[in-house]
Amino acid sequence: MNGWHRKMSKKNNELMQARIQRVVDAINLKEPDRVPVIPQMNPHFVSNQAGLTQKQVWYNGGKNLRATIKVLRQYDWDLYPGVSQCGFGHFYDVLEIQNFKWPGAKDPNSRLPDNRPFQAVEGEWMKADEYEECLEDPTGFFLRKIVAKQNLGLAAFEKFPGVDKFAFMGSGMDLAAAFLIDKDFLKMVRKINWYKLKLLPLLITQKPYKRKMESLGFPLGGMGGGVYMASFDRISDSVRGMRGTMLDMRRNPEELKKLCNVLAKATLRSMDSAKSLYESDDSEGVPKICFIPLHRGANSFMNNKQFEEFYWPSLTYMMEGMIARGIIPCPFFEGGYSERLEFLADFAKKHKGKMIYWFHDIDMKQVKDMMGDSICIRGNIPASLLIMGTPQQVEDYVKQNIEDCAEGGGYLIDGAIAGIPDEAKHENVLAIERAVKKYGIYRK
Repeated sequence: MNGWHRKMSKKNNELMQARIQRVVDAINLKEPDRVPVIPQMNPHFVSNQAGLTQKQVWYNGGKNLRATIKVLRQYDWDLYPGVSQCGFGHFYDVLEIQNFKWPGAKDPNSRLPDNRPFQAVEGEWMKADEYEECLEDPTGFFLRKIVAKQNLGLAAFEKFPGVDKFAFMGSGMDLAAAFLIDKDFLKMVRKINWYKLKLLPLLITQKPYKRKMESLGFPLGGMGGGVYMASFDRISDSVRGMRGTMLDMRRNPEELKKLCNVLAKATLRSMDSAKSLYESDDSEGVPKICFIPLHRGANSFMNNKQFEEFYWPSLTYMMEGMIARGIIPCPFFEGGYSERLEFLADFAKKHKGKMIYWFHDIDMKQVKDMMGDSICIRGNIPASLLIMGTPQQVEDYVKQNIEDCAEGGGYLIDGAIAGIPDEAKHENVLAIERAVKKYGIYRK
């Protein structure tokens, strides 16, 4: 880590503050000096540029962080992303995670080839007839039935005492007995301690990475408010599976809505308890943005009536809770949302200058015309263009978006599918900032 602790020069500090202010102004619906560029990054863009395998990303955190600095310092952005999946392979191996596959996994059933991106494994972890049990004791149910199934290294949670065991004097005895006597619990605790030892080097590495980036004048940020999901997506991705959730809209509608509400409230409580974990990753002064990837709310998954009944209420409840906590929700509307724009515009008007809407597949001019005076919009350079297009095509696309969206402020440049795709060409990424410097200057 030698050389990672370099002190920031006055010039680089001024550069960093200017970059942060540019983003703050855009979110506040003001015109900064130019349109900000804040690309999020798919996990393996850096590894592809640096010649690392994806297995190395998952199992060699230090090497990946050094590669990240080397790659990202080539670009002139206004916010720089943190690093995801950096060394996570060790943790996943210890937990014996069943709902992911990743390169280099210890378990052959979870292992992918060394240069293959990770894959989520969807399953029906909760059956349709288990809603009542889940709603009666959500924490106990998730520990015993979901966590234990999805993480075989935590399978001892199947024996976690029920809520009835804690409802009398001396109730802690059941919990103490479970952890001190049961051999499966003791084995699990030893595994968690080993996991903690594996986690510590990564945490130590992340701090110097942040200091090094800041010393270069590169502010880190964009997720200081955490990464959370819409309740419906949590259930669809990790509890009932997509098929089960879609059937539940017909067969178990009230139970599904109740669980969405339970998870929305739990999310806000989680944000309060995990606050310091995310804030420490951002540079000082960077707005606390909460990234909310939306998986099942697009036009192709449900109609507007279903969206209004099942998806939107718990999501807006959660976002309003974030706003009340001084956090900027940034829902990422994956897929087509043209049929949802009335919902989005109405909510934006109630919370002017308090959020960012990040779009994937939408007419950005239409969005700007409908709600540009209420919401900061972000996006939406197509992944196909960054991977297969030419620098001139990228520049032309960015120019058009600036012409359509930049007037009056409230516009952030980013890619359309979670930022910069893994296979993006270096020259195409450079074309983004070149176009912004040519066409994105505000005349005052």
